[in-house]
Amino acid sequence: MMPEEWPIAAAQAERDAPARAAGRGRLATVRLDFFLNPAERLTEQERALMTAMLHCLVGDIAAELRASLPAGWAGANDDDAAIVEALTAAGLLDEPDLMALLLRRADEERIGTAARARTGRREARVLQGLVSHESGTVSAAAMALILARGRRRDRFGQCLVGFDDLSRQTADRLVHAIAASLRADVAAAHGRAAADSEISGAAARFLGTHESSRSVEALTAALVALLDAAGALTDELLLACAQEGEIGFLAEVVGRRAGIRGSTAFDELLSADARHVMALLRIAGFSRDLSAGLLASLGDLLGIADPGAAIGVFDQMSPDEVQVAAIWLSASPNYRVALDALGARNG
Repeated sequence: MMPEEWPIAAAQAERDAPARAAGRGRLATVRLDFFLNPAERLTEQERALMTAMLHCLVGDIAAELRASLPAGWAGANDDDAAIVEALTAAGLLDEPDLMALLLRRADEERIGTAARARTGRREARVLQGLVSHESGTVSAAAMALILARGRRRDRFGQCLVGFDDLSRQTADRLVHAIAASLRADVAAAHGRAAADSEISGAAARFLGTHESSRSVEALTAALVALLDAAGALTDELLLACAQEGEIGFLAEVVGRRAGIRGSTAFDELLSADARHVMALLRIAGFSRDLSAGLLASLGDLLGIADPGAAIGVFDQMSPDEVQVAAIWLSASPNYRVALDALGARNG
């Protein structure tokens, strides 16, 4: 991994931070934090990246809402950090889908950065090469994806989350939560009724611009579908993507081949469980050689420390075991989440 690619904790800021409250007032939170499984906790890099993405997303949405209000109704340089702090304290940012998206982007960034560092490349080249594909539709889809990814980087190359990446339900809740955080200042100057009317209208107008087909996942799925129709999803292409850490692209390919959601395939690939990953590749119909090549490139980044043992699992799985896994993964995500909560997750 190239260290300059990752956001790092600001040591001086930590030293200058105000002292934390002492005593039993923090005990409930401290107990939860102290006994968390270290293997499942966020690393400092993940926390920093997810925090930065969340702040930028909230700031962008707040800026759009302010811009939609009548001239002079909202300051242009309002403190977006205060909005994040207020919404966090109220529990309004603890949205499972939002947190899952931030974590997915952090995983994609970690894997992509580490994989490209091994090859000595700082940019992904495989997808760029598809821009010159002989099929005009494939070329256009590849360009659309590349441009979308570019818009999700700030001027320092930091990974961002786009508004269109949110699900419609999450976008609705987040926009209205941010809109509510703007109410106090607007109401103080123009009255509560006027504030409610204008802010609600601004939120509705902004939500009208949300288009899920412009999300990175949707654009990736569209490109994969076109490549599949053109017979261009070759083993060579997939192995090249693995070498560059294109885990999101690979997840969409695996999901399409396995007949399951790309998001489900992504979660299984990052399960760090060799049996789950091998079952997924078997369901997708990947050959032994292709599966071994993927593990050689990405295995350790997916939490599989022994690729040889994982291939042994691939070889030993019976057709019945593969079918059971296929039925499980094709079930509704809500059904699987509920079973997981009840302690009855499929093994």
